[in-house]
Amino acid sequence: MEPIFMVDIFPIKDLPGEIMEIQEEIDFPDLTGAGNRLLKFINPWDLKCQVTNINKGFQVIGKIEGYYELVCDRCLKNFKSYLETEIFDNFLPVHNSYEQEEEERVFSGAKIDLTPTLLEAINLKIPIKNLCSQDCQGLCPVCGVDLNFKTCDCQKETFDPRLAKLLKWKELEGGGSGGQSKR
Repeated sequence: MEPIFMVDIFPIKDLPGEIMEIQEEIDFPDLTGAGNRLLKFINPWDLKCQVTNINKGFQVIGKIEGYYELVCDRCLKNFKSYLETEIFDNFLPVHNSYEQEEEERVFSGAKIDLTPTLLEAINLKIPIKNLCSQDCQGLCPVCGVDLNFKTCDCQKETFDPRLAKLLKWKELEGGGSGGQSKR
């Protein structure tokens, strides 16, 4: 992925303990996530952070906030939501004398690419189940009408036919009181 946000650390590169304040607006491209779900960023996003020279590298602490758009998992309508999340990461200079750990962030030169840090923080904060509202009724599984706006007279299947053998077993073997067999 191309860098979205690079930080020029030259002003504090050779000054251990120095802090650089960053306050920027960032435009993110739309992303496709798990299950080909489109995450549409409503730009710009606000980034406020500090970059500290920690002698052996640089530490980035701050927050990023903004709006995004996703599809509701129940009714399949697009909805807008606000997200604010903390960012924290350490960046070490690239050294050829050791192998890079998987979770380490590295840099070379006088710029740090914050793109992976920002996107990871956002992805970790987005809920697994995305709902337009907590009381979203979703779609009727029979006719597909949006139950948030209309009601339908469809006969809802109360029993999953794939579990028919289990129901039969329960009637024969496991239907007694206390989970005991009727036999």
